Amino acid sequence: MIDYHMHTPLCHHALGEPAEYLTEACRQGLLEIGFADHYPLGLLGIELKNKVSMDPEELPGYISEIRALGEGQNRVRVKLGAEVDYLPEKEKALARLLDGAPFDFVIGSVHFIGDWDFTHPRHAEKYESADLPQIYRRYFELIWQACSSGLFDIIGHIDVIKKFGHRLPDREMEPFWKETARVLKKNDICFELNTAGRAAPAGEFYPGRPLLELCREEGVPVTLGSDAHAPEQVGRYFDEARALLREVGYRELAVFTKRRRSSIPL
Repeated sequence: MIDYHMHTPLCHHALGEPAEYLTEACRQGLLEIGFADHYPLGLLGIELKNKVSMDPEELPGYISEIRALGEGQNRVRVKLGAEVDYLPEKEKALARLLDGAPFDFVIGSVHFIGDWDFTHPRHAEKYESADLPQIYRRYFELIWQACSSGLFDIIGHIDVIKKFGHRLPDREMEPFWKETARVLKKNDICFELNTAGRAAPAGEFYPGRPLLELCREEGVPVTLGSDAHAPEQVGRYFDEARALLREVGYRELAVFTKRRRSSIPL
């Protein structure tokens, strides 16, 4: 098994050192792990009161630390990744920044609708007064743009808009699910089964089973990540995740080296 979504304290909302995450991965017998800490928003000229990404000056040290962690490691392969916020107005700047960067993979995630960080618990109350269908429409439009941008290897927690339990009926979600699977396939981009949603008010993985099944029908490659923000979260719910993937028909997981995708048996 692999875990391709782990964070470090540099993002200001994770605990434990990278070596502790590796120790837990070794304990669980994982074959490969990928650190994907939050890419500096400051490099895009964005400064938030509540920091949710590493500072620009910390990026070289992050790269060096994760590379050093994998050197001489023969039990678990360690890959260097980044989770990068998709911001449509910053596409050109991101393309320049990521061109030639030494990552094995880049996860593209949507955390912001305008200036609203809708995944942050401190801002969750906005759901109560917002137009939920409009929020979902805008969120998935951003996901489709991220898929089409050419910036990313993996789309992260692809239906995280449900994180705090604010949902649309399935009949209203079906067009979003179908278009998402279609756009992923068209752009030959991977998505992750992110198990963090099981511990959130949503109570299920990102994505949920209906979208996962549509992605399998379209032949969209999948990888697996815990979105661990503490060492004890590495590999969380993976037995359940593997069973679900097999139930819907997946037999392989996508892995990456120097931004080239390959696969390993599930």
